[in-house]
Amino acid sequence: MYLELEKERNASATAANEAMGMIARLQEEKATVLMEARQFQQVVEQKSMHDQEAIEGLREVIARIEEEKRELEEENEFYRSIEVTPCVDRGEHTCSKLAVAYRTFLFC
Repeated sequence: MYLELEKERNASATAANEAMGMIARLQEEKATVLMEARQFQQVVEQKSMHDQEAIEGLREVIARIEEEKRELEEENEFYRSIEVTPCVDRGEHTCSKLAVAYRTFLFC
């Protein structure tokens, strides 16, 4: 009977050691997974920050282009509003300097 009891104790001790070993391995795996998750989260946050900076830069470029477009449209309307005036003493039709500049701008 003592022999059987000793066998059971040894079997229990072996099972406990295996269970402790399994717990230790699982804790190591968990720590590794958590570390990888944190690193991945940092990479995602950095990429997101970079993307937001790029988006903001593009918005600024678009705003500058729209402002330049608006200014050019105003300038274009100004040049279109200039009338051609005839030069009576030379017998030919000439334009004001602004109109000549506008025509040069259009046909270049």
